[in-house]
Amino acid sequence: MKYYLGIEEIEPEHWLSWVFDLPGCFSRARSRSDVIAAAPEAIADYLDWLEGYSYRGQRDVSDIQVEVGEEFEWFVTDNDYRVNAFFEDDRRLLTADDSYHITWLLECSRKDLMSVLQPLSAEQLDRPVEGEVRESIRGVLRHIAGAEHWYFESLHLAFDRSEMPSDVFRALSKVRAQTIDRLSDLAGNATIGERKGELWSARKIVRRTLWHERAHTRQILRYLKNA
Repeated sequence: MKYYLGIEEIEPEHWLSWVFDLPGCFSRARSRSDVIAAAPEAIADYLDWLEGYSYRGQRDVSDIQVEVGEEFEWFVTDNDYRVNAFFEDDRRLLTADDSYHITWLLECSRKDLMSVLQPLSAEQLDRPVEGEVRESIRGVLRHIAGAEHWYFESLHLAFDRSEMPSDVFRALSKVRAQTIDRLSDLAGNATIGERKGELWSARKIVRRTLWHERAHTRQILRYLKNA
């Protein structure tokens, strides 16, 4: 089966490929050629992940093919904000069935994250991580909640930031409850919003939300493995 990719250099020497028809499926690498080459394995791993949660959809990893459908070239706005990809595929409307499936994917992703965090002590959550700009695992968790909230702010669908709980686990829970509640508003929503020169849509919000939590869950696992 052929899968179409959107690719971008999201940060210097940090390339991502997004698999348009598999929400939350992505590959990452340090170069354009490597991120494309990594996509088939990422797709196979993603389908395995779905199977692990008893997904009933079709699964065929016998002939995974990929083709770059879109490529986004980043740029920096006047206020030094680095603009990330808005693909033509991000204009594609979400359906009610999409929202139902995305809700399920978000539940699976959150289970993954919480299964990693459940055995950790407060000391482990707050232990400084060398090279981590957010200082600790707790800092990464706050970033996960803050970014997901920020995505929904881009279409004016978020609660007031002053209402964000100070406790990181309550913040994660409150933001995710908002996400699930707002998915029904995203279905059929053709709004294209702009923030700091970057375009946002319902599908882009979903694309970024699913990627962000899965990517940082893997990051936390690496930190724990190397501790």
